[in-house]
Amino acid sequence: MQQIDNLEYVDQVNSWLDLSNLLIKLAPNQQKQFTKELRDKLKSGNYLKPAPIQKMVLPFLLQEKTEERFVYIKSPTGTGKTLAFILPIIFFFDQDYIQQYYQAQQDGPVQYYPYAIILVATHALLAQIQKDFIGATPDILLKQGFKVQHFDKGQDESIIMGHVICGVPQTILKLIQKKTINLKNVRFIVVDEADNTILNDKSQKVIQIISKFLESNNLRWKIISCGATMEVNELKSLFIKSLGEKKQGDEEFFKFKYFDFQITLDNIYHYYDGSTDREEDMLKKMVSVIKDTFTTFAEAQIMIFFNAKSKCHETKQLLMNDPQLKFLVEGNCLCEIIQDNIQDYGGAEEMRKAQQKIVDDFKNGVYKIMFCSDLMGRGMNFRKVRLVINYGAPRVKPDGEFDLRRYNQRVGRTGRMEDLGVALTLLKLSSKSLNSDIPEVKFTDFLQSEIPGLILKKYETTDFFKQLKEVYTKTQQKQK
Repeated sequence: MQQIDNLEYVDQVNSWLDLSNLLIKLAPNQQKQFTKELRDKLKSGNYLKPAPIQKMVLPFLLQEKTEERFVYIKSPTGTGKTLAFILPIIFFFDQDYIQQYYQAQQDGPVQYYPYAIILVATHALLAQIQKDFIGATPDILLKQGFKVQHFDKGQDESIIMGHVICGVPQTILKLIQKKTINLKNVRFIVVDEADNTILNDKSQKVIQIISKFLESNNLRWKIISCGATMEVNELKSLFIKSLGEKKQGDEEFFKFKYFDFQITLDNIYHYYDGSTDREEDMLKKMVSVIKDTFTTFAEAQIMIFFNAKSKCHETKQLLMNDPQLKFLVEGNCLCEIIQDNIQDYGGAEEMRKAQQKIVDDFKNGVYKIMFCSDLMGRGMNFRKVRLVINYGAPRVKPDGEFDLRRYNQRVGRTGRMEDLGVALTLLKLSSKSLNSDIPEVKFTDFLQSEIPGLILKKYETTDFFKQLKEVYTKTQQKQK
């Protein structure tokens, strides 16, 4: 396979046809039918053209050999990082490996040899990653038996029949320790949403998995981490500190390839309202926005984020009793999804299925409004959402400091893949959290200091809905 400088092709991968031509150049022996089907599959999945981050990353990841084994993709949520790591996994998959990824051991259970492992931050992302894989995989590969399996806590281990296995770090590490999964043939380990998956991993399960992986003496591999805010030096230092003992004296081992797609949020129009401290006035404002949105755009979908689970549930109940939103209640158009207690569902698997049904129904337009916690702010892909509302300033904890990462993740549920979107943050005028002396309305100053050049407008009905109408109009034109 030919070695190339990825920068040489950045401006030449402007369409999926360009990409398929690049694939043929990189691997002349690759079937042209495969690249054609890949191109057609992407188009049919509403991936109209490569996103900027994909144009930047793919020419590098599609090389057979590179000096850098550690890859970090830093890019805002909704810019296309997932497809950027899915395509190389599909492209390099050895079709001769289809029927050879598991074998029975003489003195033990069946052992599985996955080709790629995807580590995700939350259980809610598992099914979506699996669907994204299937949505991008050429039919020629699916018909031959290529499988992607997401594995959740409490799931029957006998169904780990996947060449690609997705799971949260705790579950994957357990399967490795039990020797259900063998890392010998793994070529890619992907750490998705690294900001959450790694930084919130107090017991360093991700590091333990990578450490086990390095012990397998696998010679063909890449570790791809994706994040929105984590700095590459922070990630690199963590890896060297935690894994350095295994590679003492090998300075060349920890070579990183770093892609930084700057956070701009330019395709999202940002508004705020901080005109009152009265809870009832904030609710009236939100009811008015919701009512006018659906009056103007019947097919609209809205996500409303809350800092506290109790506030999410309480607000949903209050809005259901508002006569102005009777048409939504009667149509059963409201749904709620938060980080619930497993016991409320009777088990982890039951909770996952119940939450996944809500997610699927929302994607399919059954529900018009989703009331949610930050559980839905991490990598979830809802392409029809044009408006996101923050009920209160996003915080590290319900009563903690302002949190830019949470804001980016929440508003990133709209404006995905170069689409347009609108974000409205409802703030109290002078109220403070228990652990901060800063009035909530000062969140606007915080945002503009953290994101230079951010245009943040004060909510005014006429301007807001003029902008929202423009978003819907341009989106419809793009889809046509």
